[in-house]
Amino acid sequence: MRHLFLSLAMTGAVLGAATTAASALCNISARPFVMGQPGRIAMVVAGEPCRISLQAGERSRFDSLNVVARPRGGRVFADGRTGVVYTPRHGFVGQDSFVIAVTGTSSIGSGTSELHVDVDVPRPR
Repeated sequence: MRHLFLSLAMTGAVLGAATTAASALCNISARPFVMGQPGRIAMVVAGEPCRISLQAGERSRFDSLNVVARPRGGRVFADGRTGVVYTPRHGFVGQDSFVIAVTGTSSIGSGTSELHVDVDVPRPR
């Protein structure tokens, strides 16, 4: 039986639709989480905007998405109720982080999930 977890996905098609400046030079990894439970996301960004697209199983509804804690080495903005775009500050290299809160319902959970996002911006090669 397939469980309906809220998970994160990033595809080139979604990035293209999110922002014309978005780059495929970002890597996102996250464990699935249940709506209403906390989550953690790790991403590596190569100096370009990177969109995190929240995907949920069937019968899921996103009511809101808010940035709770802003990054120090870049900027992040909510892109609708199902995604955020992170852009490192020009010249920034190192570790960054931010927190988003998404509220909604799914077939196995409901409430607000606080998602902690850890960002690594490596030196250009």
